[in-house]
Amino acid sequence: MDKVNMTKGLTNTEVEEQKKLGNVNVTTIKVGNSNKDIIIKNSMTIFNLLNLILAVVLFVIGSYKNMLFIFSIISNTSIGIYQEIKAKRIIEKLSFLKQEKVEVIREGEKASIHKEELVLNDIICLKKGDQVPVDAISLENGMDVDESMITGESDFIEKQTGDFIYSGSLVMQGTAKAQVQAVGNHTFISKLAKEASVLKKAKSKIQQQIDKILKIIVIGIIPISILVLLNQFVFSSLDLSVIPQRKTAIIGTAATITSLIPEGLVLLTSVALALGVIKLSRMNVLTQELSAIETLARVDVLCLDKTGTITEGQMNVEQVLYYAEEKPEVDKIMSFIIALDEEQNASMEALKKYFDTSQKSNFELETYHPFSSETKYQSIELKGGSTYNLGAFDLVAKELTTKQNADIEKALDEGYRILALSQSKPNEKDSLVCLILLKDRPKKEAKRILEYFEKQGTKIKIISGDHPKTVSLIAKEVGLEADYVGLSELPDDEKEFKKIVEEKTIFGRITPERKRDIIASLQSNGHTVGMIGDGINDILALKKSDCPIALGSGNEATKSVAQFILLKNDFSVLPDILKEGRKVINNITRVASMNLLRVIYTFTLTVLLLITHHLFPLESINLMMMGIFTVGIPSALLVLEKDEKRNEEDILQKIRNNALPTGIIIGVAIFAMLALAYKFPIYTSFTNGHVVTHYKEFISDVTLIIGSVQLFSLYLLCRPLSRFRAIVITGMTALFYGTYFIEPVTKFLGIAPFTSFRFLIPTSICILLILIIRAFFSKEVKMRSKKLILLISCLLLVSGFSFTKLRQYSVRAMTDSPQYKKILVNNWEKSQLNKENTNEK
Repeated sequence: MDKVNMTKGLTNTEVEEQKKLGNVNVTTIKVGNSNKDIIIKNSMTIFNLLNLILAVVLFVIGSYKNMLFIFSIISNTSIGIYQEIKAKRIIEKLSFLKQEKVEVIREGEKASIHKEELVLNDIICLKKGDQVPVDAISLENGMDVDESMITGESDFIEKQTGDFIYSGSLVMQGTAKAQVQAVGNHTFISKLAKEASVLKKAKSKIQQQIDKILKIIVIGIIPISILVLLNQFVFSSLDLSVIPQRKTAIIGTAATITSLIPEGLVLLTSVALALGVIKLSRMNVLTQELSAIETLARVDVLCLDKTGTITEGQMNVEQVLYYAEEKPEVDKIMSFIIALDEEQNASMEALKKYFDTSQKSNFELETYHPFSSETKYQSIELKGGSTYNLGAFDLVAKELTTKQNADIEKALDEGYRILALSQSKPNEKDSLVCLILLKDRPKKEAKRILEYFEKQGTKIKIISGDHPKTVSLIAKEVGLEADYVGLSELPDDEKEFKKIVEEKTIFGRITPERKRDIIASLQSNGHTVGMIGDGINDILALKKSDCPIALGSGNEATKSVAQFILLKNDFSVLPDILKEGRKVINNITRVASMNLLRVIYTFTLTVLLLITHHLFPLESINLMMMGIFTVGIPSALLVLEKDEKRNEEDILQKIRNNALPTGIIIGVAIFAMLALAYKFPIYTSFTNGHVVTHYKEFISDVTLIIGSVQLFSLYLLCRPLSRFRAIVITGMTALFYGTYFIEPVTKFLGIAPFTSFRFLIPTSICILLILIIRAFFSKEVKMRSKKLILLISCLLLVSGFSFTKLRQYSVRAMTDSPQYKKILVNNWEKSQLNKENTNEK
C-alpha cells in the first residue's frame, strides 16, 4: 500500500490514475437474484418439467384439448416472473434513494462522494454510525467497530493505527481516518458474496411450511406416477395393442399426474409477497427482504424508542439552570464541549442551536471522551486538572443540594429531558455546574397510531435512553399510561427479568445491551417482536428482533440491519405496513388451502383406484372449467383482498383443518360414485332391448360434486363474509353452474349438459361429513353435542334417501332386463375405455 498524507489525501491526478487502472469501488458481484436467476428459479422446476413432458406426450397422441393445462402453467410462471422482477426493480430503485455518501480527503479538503467513486489509497473519514464501504487500514486510534457481519460476534473492537478494517463493519464509537486498501470485487465482503453466489437469507415461517409441503409432494409424486403408469398400462383391462385404448391409458395418466401438481400454490405465494413489496413502496417504505412482509404480520409486540417515533425528534433547549461560576464562563465551557462533539443526535443539535459554538475560547484540551450509549455522557479534561462531564443528569450529577433535587423533580414532573454539566477537580467533590432542560413535542398522529395497535392486540414497549419518568410523561401525552422501570431496577435473575419485561411497558435509561436483552426476553416469552430504531444504540436490539424497522433519517449502520426502512421517517405509515403484512399472510394461508384441495382428492382417489385396479375416470379437460371457477379465479381475486385481522392459524393448521378432510371426502365420493355405477344402473338405461350407458352424465355429475364441494369449502375459508368475498363466491358459483347450460362449452369439456339434480345427493353427503368433522373438532364444547346430533341426523336422512333411490334404480332395471348386472358391468367398462356414451342392442 502506498503511503498517502492523511491530511492532504490523493490529488485529482492520482485519482484519475487509479480510475484508469480500474481500482474503483464498483463491484460486478450481484448479491441477490438477478433477472436471469428469477426466470430460471420460476421456470426450471420439477413440476414444470413434468407438465412439459405430459404436454408433449399428449401432443404426440393428438389429444390437444387435454394439453390445454400447459397454457395455465405458462401464464402462472410468466406472472410469477413478472411480479418478482417488478418488486426487485422497485427495491433497487428505493435502495438507491437511501444510499449515503462517504467523506474523503482529496487535494487537502474534505469532500462527500458516492461509495462507487472511491479509489484505491483514498483517505476516508469514518465516524460513528457509518458502515465501512471498503477494506481499509486505520490511520488513527480510538474508533470502535462491530464486525458481526464478518465474524458473527457483536462485540466492539477498538481499532488502533495500522489495524485492518473489514468492509461491512459498523462504526459504533469514535472517529478515525483510514486509507483504502481494497475496492470493488477485491474487498472482503465482495469475496464472501462471490463464494456464496447469493446471500441466503432466513426464510419466513410460511415459506418454510410451503417448502415442506412441496417437498412432500415432490417426494410422493414420482412413486405415485410410476404406480399410476403400472395401473393404467399393466393392471387394467386395457388392450394396449388397440390405439384408442392406449390413448385412453396415456390421457388418464396425464390427468392424474397434472392433478397432483399444485401449480398455483407457488405462484400465488410469490405474487402476494411481491405485491406487498410494491404496495409498501408506494408508502415510501423500502422492503429489504421479501419474506419480511410475513414476519411483520406476525408481530405481536412492537418496541420503539421515544425520540423520532412518538415525538417529533426535534429537541429544543427550554431553559438552563446555572449553579456555579459565572454564566458566560459556563456557556463557554458548553460551547467548547459541543464544538468537539460530532454526534448527530437530536439533543446535540438542540445544544448547538442554543449555545454559540463559534466563539473562541482559551481552553487547552488534555483529553476528550466522546458521548457513549453505555455511559450516557461525554467528558473533557482540561490542562490544569479540571474535568467536565456532560450527559444524563442522574449519571453525571452525584452530589446535589436540596434546591438542585427540587429543580430536577419539578423538571421531571413537567416532562423535560434533563442534561447536566458537572465539574470535578483534584481533591475536591464533584459539583453540578448547570442543568439543561430540553423538550420534544409528541407527534400529532402518535396517539391515533398507538390506539390502533392496542385495538389490534399488538403490545407497545417504549425502550429509551432517557429518564423513565420523562418517557412516561411523554407517553401519557399520547394516551399511553403505563408503569415504567429504569435500568437500575432491572434484576439480574433471568426469570425475574422476563417477568418484568412482560409486565412493564416503559423502560428508561436502557443501554444498547439491555435493549437487546429485553427483545430476547420477549422472544423467549413466545412473542414475535418488531423493533423501530434510528440510532447506533438501537443496532443490537434491531439485529435481535424478528422484524427490524429503521427510520430513513437513521445512520447507515442502523439501516443496514433493518428489514424495512421508512424512507420519509413517517411513523404514521406503521398501521398501513401492519395491515399490508396481515393481508399478505391471511390471503396466502387461504389460497394455499384452496390450491391443495385438488392434490388431496386426486391422491385419495388414485390410492383407491390402485387398490381396485380401476382406471382414472377423468380427463384433464373435464376439470378445466371447474378448476378455473372454483380455485383459479377466486385465488387470484382473494389474494388482492384487504384482510387485516391477526392470523392465529398457520398454513399447516389451515390445511389440516380444512383442505385435508375436504380433499379426502371428495376423493372417496368420486370413488364411491364410480363403484356404485358398476353396481347400480344410475347412469345406465334399458329401453326396447337397448342398453344405453350415459358416461358423460357421470363425468358431469362428478365435476358438479367436486365443484360444489370446493365452492362450499371456499365459503368456509372466507368466513366471515365481507362484501367482496360474497361477490367473489356468488359470481364464481353462477359462472361455474352456468357452463353446464351452454352446450358448445359442455361438448368441448367432454361433459353432458345439465339434465338432473342427481348430483345434489352425494354433494349433500360430502358437505354434511365436512360439517360433522368440523363440529367434532370445534372449540365450542357447549354447542358441539347439539351440532353433531343435528348433522348426523341429517346425514342419516340423506343417506337413507339415497339408498331408497338406488333400490328404485335396481328394481326398474330388473324389470327391464333380469340380466342387467352382467350387462351393466360390461357396458360400463366399454364406456370408461372410450370415455363416451354407449348404445348397444
